[in-house]
Amino acid sequence: MSVPPGAKVTVTNMDSAAHTVTADEGSAFDVHVQGSGGTGTFTAPSKAGSYPFHCTFHANMHGTLTVK
Repeated sequence: MSVPPGAKVTVTNMDSAAHTVTADEGSAFDVHVQGSGGTGTFTAPSKAGSYPFHCTFHANMHGTLTVK
């Protein structure tokens, strides 16, 4: 996923379990998203770069947010 700096990012959870979108380093973003269509919104970092993230509930779930 790629977004501009400072963009509002909305995550929709189509799974039945709750998840998080949590930056691997620092506190760039951390949002809890309820299951079954729940949404969560966070502000992308203002500095361009790659921001790896994970779900705190499920160690195998991870990705990278690209800010450019």
